[in-house]
Amino acid sequence: MHKKKWTWWVSSLLALMLITLTGCQTVQGLDIAGVIKNDWSVKSSESKGSLQVELLPGDISKLSADEQKVLSALQNVKIDLTNVKTQNAAHLSADGTITYSKGAIPFNLLAEGTKLLLRIEGAKKPVVFDLLGGSNLSFLELLPKALQEPLGNKITEIKPAIIGLILANTANPSNVSVESVTDKVNGEALSLQKAHIQLTGTELTSLLKKLFSNILADEAGLKELINQLYDVLSPVIQEQINNGSSDFTLKVLSNKQLAVGLVYPRVREYLEKISASVDGMLAGDDSLEQGHPPIQALFNNKSALQVDIYADADKQVRKQALSMSLPLPNTSGVSGLKFSYVSETWHINKPVTAASIDISGGALQVGTDASAIYSFLNNLDKQSLIYTLLKNDLKVTKKQVSLNTTGPATDAPQPYINSDGFTMVPVRFVSEKLGADVGWSGELQQVTIKDLLSGATIILKLDSTNASVNGTSAKLDSPATLHNGSTFVPIRFIAEQLGGVVSFNDDTRVVTIKRD
Repeated sequence: MHKKKWTWWVSSLLALMLITLTGCQTVQGLDIAGVIKNDWSVKSSESKGSLQVELLPGDISKLSADEQKVLSALQNVKIDLTNVKTQNAAHLSADGTITYSKGAIPFNLLAEGTKLLLRIEGAKKPVVFDLLGGSNLSFLELLPKALQEPLGNKITEIKPAIIGLILANTANPSNVSVESVTDKVNGEALSLQKAHIQLTGTELTSLLKKLFSNILADEAGLKELINQLYDVLSPVIQEQINNGSSDFTLKVLSNKQLAVGLVYPRVREYLEKISASVDGMLAGDDSLEQGHPPIQALFNNKSALQVDIYADADKQVRKQALSMSLPLPNTSGVSGLKFSYVSETWHINKPVTAASIDISGGALQVGTDASAIYSFLNNLDKQSLIYTLLKNDLKVTKKQVSLNTTGPATDAPQPYINSDGFTMVPVRFVSEKLGADVGWSGELQQVTIKDLLSGATIILKLDSTNASVNGTSAKLDSPATLHNGSTFVPIRFIAEQLGGVVSFNDDTRVVTIKRD
């Protein structure tokens, strides 16, 4: 079974569906657009919800015993959130539980602006995620570093403007109905209006393409959104200038007309990239991840999509229920994916205080880059259920590095066989691919490798067969050497120190390192 990023599929599809569905206008007396705009304008509330993901079994005849175990373990995963307290746009806390076949994993989370604090059972320390760390929001690069985090925090204040732009550019789904019902929210019986929206994947595809096309054509709407963001951010810009900042970009951004003119092309460029990426996925471009099922198979008339939105007399969303059923053809072991999401909300726009997470004893700081998962795992008790889920069931650390010893030159430095008969590989390239950080000291002529998964530190010196692993002396079969501008080491040494296994294909002359 090819490794699949199921969490990516679920989050992406859920987001795409919710964005597309927000185009609904008044139906049978219910202003659905107004209801959703109100929902995005909520300043404080309490709520609870759950997300359940099911993998529907398919043909498992080609799966190994280990692959079948993994599939069985992940067949039904549920995330429950309780005591969700939204204090304001920048502060939210929740208690939660991840449940799957091997048990339940409790956690607590706290969102503070662009920072997410997580305390999870099995972790040695709470974890602080920087949601802007490793961000590929290219339009943010125009801003000084001092403004990037404040901008991330301030974006939450213009949510109504963002959803307004989307609402103005999205067509209605064809299958929408409204009825009056009585239902319970947090144990209280309420008179509500229930909007039922139903789609096939084919219609979702059409609506989604139209949404991006309309937004990109709506220059006035985009510029107005940037104007509103500028108004929210301008006090921060002025404060930086008043504090004596000499950053020329800040001076430029202090002029609103000039700032909007400069930022608009970058925002548009970013949206064009997203649109092109979505078009590529819908067209079946599978180049981003080898072995992924073509996404157009998920957006066909066999996909069943539906949402129920329950609104009160004040046009506030009090309850939601979303479900999606998607076929996954040509996927070993899995015939389809089903997921459902339900939530209830109360105490809307009333005083609510988010809970806190104590980090006085220290916390692990991680970003959103690819290496973050290794730092996160190194912070876990290896006997904990969360470690088992990530490492053994989701296989998040499973890596493979393949290098051609004879073929044409590629972006990766090419391995070679030295005069001692040992295969030498580029230490930085291999180490980073296997989840390690690499540092170089020109003064000491040495490479320092930090394995983010195990915490091990490896120190290599050029032209020396002596190495240090966690302070203990180790021997190399052949000395580390500089070759074509890169440091090379014997393949078995670096692979084994990073928990990898080496294989060599005599026919293709490709050397491969695998790490579980």
